[in-house]
Amino acid sequence: MRTFLLTVLLLACGAVGFALAAPDPALQAEIEALKTQIQQMTERLRELEQKMAEQEAQPPAPAAPVTNLPQISVVANGSALFQDRKRDENRNRFEQSEIEIAFQSFVYPSIRFDTIVAFDKEKHFSGSVEEAYATIIQLGNTPLGARLGRMRLPFGRVNPIHPHQLLYSDLPLPLVNLLGDHGAISNGGTLSYLIPARNLYADLRVGLFTLEGHAALGVPHEHEHEGEAEEEHDPAQFGAEGQLLRMARLTLAPVINPDNELEIGLSGLTTKAVNGDNLRVLGVDFQYRRFYGAAQRLLLSGEWFQHRRESAGRGVNRQGYYLLASYKPDRYWEYGVRYDWSQRAYLHEEDDVTGADRALSAILTYRLNEQSYLRLQWRNLKPADDDMRNELIFQLMFGFGPHSHPLESTQ
Repeated sequence: MRTFLLTVLLLACGAVGFALAAPDPALQAEIEALKTQIQQMTERLRELEQKMAEQEAQPPAPAAPVTNLPQISVVANGSALFQDRKRDENRNRFEQSEIEIAFQSFVYPSIRFDTIVAFDKEKHFSGSVEEAYATIIQLGNTPLGARLGRMRLPFGRVNPIHPHQLLYSDLPLPLVNLLGDHGAISNGGTLSYLIPARNLYADLRVGLFTLEGHAALGVPHEHEHEGEAEEEHDPAQFGAEGQLLRMARLTLAPVINPDNELEIGLSGLTTKAVNGDNLRVLGVDFQYRRFYGAAQRLLLSGEWFQHRRESAGRGVNRQGYYLLASYKPDRYWEYGVRYDWSQRAYLHEEDDVTGADRALSAILTYRLNEQSYLRLQWRNLKPADDDMRNELIFQLMFGFGPHSHPLESTQ
């Protein structure tokens, strides 16, 4: 019996040993594949080491010369105005309206300097510095940035943008009536703070400026006092030249998805008039962009402004807004519609226009390339104190250099 048990035990151990020793075909195939990959990687590493040794043995190429030349851009803005009002001297003729020359360069790894010199037809093409400012991208290791110098005020969405980067040929009526013919430009500085937030771009800017003629918000424009020379307008009717102007802007952009973008902005500024009246302008703006492809885009945007002047406990409000819809079916064509409604800034009682100016525009743009385009804009304009008129604006824009590129615009 003992012999029988020993025999059975030996046979069982042999069977188990045979089972353990039998290789798994799938595991064996995987091991062989790994061996092949290791061999291929070893050969590739040997080739790379040989190429690196050959490159190190060659003499180094001469370094490119370092220059301090800035990036130079030139933009020429020409236009023609056709309208049914015969008393306008500028009708039915093509003229070069403005030429801009930009000099832009980094002067330090985190500091960039921009100078924009404008040659304007209204000033007989005499040159003037439109902007000259230094942008500090980051102050040390903080989330703060700064901009110092003469600049277009970062108030609202359109005012900071140069005319050749806009999606239309003219400024919307609220900007002309409540900020000035050419928008608001002044000398000073801004401090920006990128608010840390998840799935939300939040940028806060505060600024302090010295009020200049170009920041005389609410200066009479072409629809008021027709026939008067521009030099006769008092540039300080909105604010006293030399007064401090305080402003702030908050931009919010929630993260939606790569095909949809939404931006909302809140702006405000305060200053004083020549006679000491308190002046305040508030602004709310939005922009929505929907991308359908590499060059196909739908854009909806608008701005609302309120201009308030307070004197002896009495406040007078003036308001204005515009709405824009623009569609790009491809790289070349763009179609747009814009509606403007705006009262005029309160200046003084004997020259106060309480009605509102209205305008409806249809815009057609053909881009020759990324920096030059042709544009036709039809505008039906109804001033508060004049007859309705129809205008056709033809715009021809040529440019080269980074300043002429539409990427410099937020639109």
